[in-house]
Amino acid sequence: MPEIALNLSRGCGNPTGFANLQPGDVVVDFGCGGGIDVILAAHKVGSQGRVIGIDGAPQMIERAQQAVAEAGLQDRNIEFRTAYLDKTQLPDDFADVVTSNCVINLCPDKDAVYEEAFRILRSSGRIAISDIVLTENIAPELRERFQSTWAGCLGGAIPEEDYWQTMREAGFAEIQIVARHLLTPEELEAMACCPGEEFTPPPSKEDRAAVEGKVASVKFTAMKPPLK
Repeated sequence: MPEIALNLSRGCGNPTGFANLQPGDVVVDFGCGGGIDVILAAHKVGSQGRVIGIDGAPQMIERAQQAVAEAGLQDRNIEFRTAYLDKTQLPDDFADVVTSNCVINLCPDKDAVYEEAFRILRSSGRIAISDIVLTENIAPELRERFQSTWAGCLGGAIPEEDYWQTMREAGFAEIQIVARHLLTPEELEAMACCPGEEFTPPPSKEDRAAVEGKVASVKFTAMKPPLK
């Protein structure tokens, strides 16, 4: 794995490890960052598959393209696009699988993101997501401070049941939790740190301590129901 992709990774799981990717699959990675999950997916779908990485930050797209070249995969069917996750500009019924690694929690409009994922998936297509949720509500003033450090993966986290309801309202079915892990203080600190100096500073030590025991990483899958 190229060093640039590893250095820019702030994921909370490995969605390609439980996405059951098959040779020939079309995969869209929401919030591809430095490209680590795109590279992992490309190895699984093979030369007949296709992987598209979506990220709203042009500088991340450039680094992901560099990582793919360093991985020797420039001849694979890999593409990167600068776009918001709720406006990917991909066609309807396009992908077999949508993956995302600790990114959707950062999106202010999670409803729109999951509606977009549902739209671009084919019938019986699936999502494989690693993300951050709250096990309980936190004080409004604490949430505001986390939102000022949004890139640190805690600012946009919402209560877990609200997260599942967002997915159900978008149309997803058969939500299955693969793993759920309450973050330790050390993991909270690592998760809160941004992956580059161009992003906002991490939350304070005191604010991180205030959410200890209230933040979990979850790995889950869900599917777009087949046409009747």
